[in-house]
Amino acid sequence: MEIREYGRILRAGWWIVAIVTVLGVVAGLVYSLISTPQYQACARLFVTTEGGSSVGEAYQNNLFSQERVTSYAGLATSTQVAQRAVTQLQLPLSANELRDKVTAAPIEKTVLLDLCSTDADPEVARALTNAVAGQLTQLVQELETSQRGGSPAAGATIVDQADVPSSPLGAGLVSLLGLGAVIGCLLGLVLALARGLLDRSVRDRPRAEEISGKAVLGGLPVDGDRPKTPVASMATMGEPLRTLRTNIRFLGGGSPPRVITITSPVDGEGRTSTAIDLASVVAEAGHKVLLIDGDIRTSTLADRLGIDQTRGFSTVLSGEHRVEDAIQTDVVDGVNVLPAGPIPPNPSELLGSDRAHVLLESLRGQYRYIIVDTPPLLEVSDGAILTALSDGSLVLARIGRTTREQLRKAITTLDGVGGKVLGVVTTFEPPRRARRDTSVPAATPKTEVEGRESSASSVSRG
Repeated sequence: MEIREYGRILRAGWWIVAIVTVLGVVAGLVYSLISTPQYQACARLFVTTEGGSSVGEAYQNNLFSQERVTSYAGLATSTQVAQRAVTQLQLPLSANELRDKVTAAPIEKTVLLDLCSTDADPEVARALTNAVAGQLTQLVQELETSQRGGSPAAGATIVDQADVPSSPLGAGLVSLLGLGAVIGCLLGLVLALARGLLDRSVRDRPRAEEISGKAVLGGLPVDGDRPKTPVASMATMGEPLRTLRTNIRFLGGGSPPRVITITSPVDGEGRTSTAIDLASVVAEAGHKVLLIDGDIRTSTLADRLGIDQTRGFSTVLSGEHRVEDAIQTDVVDGVNVLPAGPIPPNPSELLGSDRAHVLLESLRGQYRYIIVDTPPLLEVSDGAILTALSDGSLVLARIGRTTREQLRKAITTLDGVGGKVLGVVTTFEPPRRARRDTSVPAATPKTEVEGRESSASSVSRG
């Protein structure tokens, strides 16, 4: 995976990083409020052995003392020393509880031993350290003294008594907040990357083009008001729809596709809305347009437009009605509509019949463009059948929802029936991404294209 892909994942998951960073700061604040501050008091001991009469003996005694320091560190945290200290101080602690509070660490390559005790009360911490240090020196003297009497072979002397600690252990509030922010940020980055790497959905136009192997002809942004209206508001959707119209117009050079199916891998990717809006914006340019509801199983187009569908595509294909009687004129912005009609018992057979082919060919002579709304490709075969009868299909890919596998399989399905994929249209794009990606073919400047379309529209209407 390229570095830019990681960058794209992090940009898409910035909100995860932000949220987890804030949670890290909050965790640091909560910890500082609920945790009990601990104080540590330390004493230092010096380990000695009997002196030697020569330099060599002194050197050997010094090595012996260094070895003894490690042994004395173990004795400092022993049960016997802890029990003696508890008895001395008369504290409500057990020997094991005291041992958990005491640490002893030899200073490397020296004969010094640091002894520390930790407690929530600084006075108690000092008392514990000094008591343990005193009991340790006494126990060492007992152990190093021969049963026959005489001087001990080695001993431990308290060099520095423990003082009352003035500040608690650990970081302060600012440090805890900073630590929480750093940990939260790192965790957020990991979660954002994991989400991006595990996410199999199409995230943007370049990715859709790479996955499908087809050109992305346009992208339609999220429009929260779209489900409430028959046709999209041109104030919101006008520019991306006109860009899509222009890109379709210049497909195939001088012979642009005229019968176009709108399909997608699965349901919920905006097929019906896109079909209505595209038909409307094409009619806006002065072209005669027919919108056909090819989803004769689960049609929603008639309900969206508020029209009757007792007569429609299914009844025309079955021979029950003439197409002229089923088409409803000027339903939306100069667009004629052929609704789906009643649900037939054999949708695939009707759509795959010769009558369907003859019908589309006859309508081709009456309309400049025919837009056909079809069912999802991966759920039923109807969309693939209609695409094979058309000049090509626009395959929709919903940003953040359509998976890579679904898009690839949809393209493969159309290729398998000899259908032509005109290109991919991404839907439900975040507004910022939609504005950033909006473009027209490089060979045809946008102003020139719109000027041509305006002129054509004026001549047609004149």
